[in-house]
Amino acid sequence: MAFKIRSAGILKELDRQDEVNRLTQKRQDEREKLYLTLAGKSYSPGSLAKASSSKGSSTDSLELSIKALQNPKGYNLGDDLLAPIIASGDPTGATKLLTVLDNAREKFEKDGMTLPETVVQDIISRIITTQPTTKPIDMNKITQFIGREIDEMYLPMLEQMNTAPGEVYVPDYNYVEQPTLDDLAKIPKLVAQNHVSKAEIEKTLIAKRLATLANQQGTDSAPQDLEQQQGFLTDRLTSLENAIKTVGDNPITLISLYGNSYGIELIEKMPKYKDAALPEVLTSAMFSVPLVSSIEMGITMLKANIFNEGTLVRLPSGEQIELRSTRPTGN
Repeated sequence: MAFKIRSAGILKELDRQDEVNRLTQKRQDEREKLYLTLAGKSYSPGSLAKASSSKGSSTDSLELSIKALQNPKGYNLGDDLLAPIIASGDPTGATKLLTVLDNAREKFEKDGMTLPETVVQDIISRIITTQPTTKPIDMNKITQFIGREIDEMYLPMLEQMNTAPGEVYVPDYNYVEQPTLDDLAKIPKLVAQNHVSKAEIEKTLIAKRLATLANQQGTDSAPQDLEQQQGFLTDRLTSLENAIKTVGDNPITLISLYGNSYGIELIEKMPKYKDAALPEVLTSAMFSVPLVSSIEMGITMLKANIFNEGTLVRLPSGEQIELRSTRPTGN
């Protein structure tokens, strides 16, 4: 009889232990689910909570953007160009690129032109992408929280939760308004008129330099090429006077006296002419190398803002000097 009582007690104890294990398992399963829920909410960039709420819309938008970028009748971008953007994990990366390209295309079409392939390549070359980053998973903390090791089936889910997607940065394309045919026709006069005042200042500087050379004549301080400088400056003074008188009818004459200095200023002040198809006679004059009597005279004209920084000038010896406010550099 005693044996039967002990057997019944053992069975009762085993049942109790089973119930304890069942409740423990239930509590651990609930805490496991709670951890996954909290983890999903804590990682906003790559969390399941965010993915589940926007997965459909972001995926659709990504696919549509990629199709538009790959469209042979559109931008016709290959997989090799889009691969870094897709690999970043940024769900809006392709859309960002498509937006910048569309905006650039609209600006060109507004001026009656087709978006150049070089512009597309330039935009793509300036894209900056960052790769996804995965935070390490502290399994010990997870085990302590749950009360046991997490089920292996949830490990890929945890890695996804701990992975933040990279980002794609696409700089806006700086579109420069293209000049009209009417603009091109006005350039020579516009450029020359802006430099008439500089020509007047140069005339004054030449007169002062001629006076200095005259005072140095016959002295030890006279430069060896004194007569050559005097002859050049006298000729330059005559050319300036004639160019100023005829600037209205023949602006190219004045432009050619300053050469590439004009080109530098035109591009700085009116960037829309940088890649414009300017008349050949104008480009020849604007990007020629003006002749100066000496390095000193070139520096003087630079300091007086007659020549622009970086202007390339030619000495009577044939040597070319780039004028800089620090010091000239020779070629």
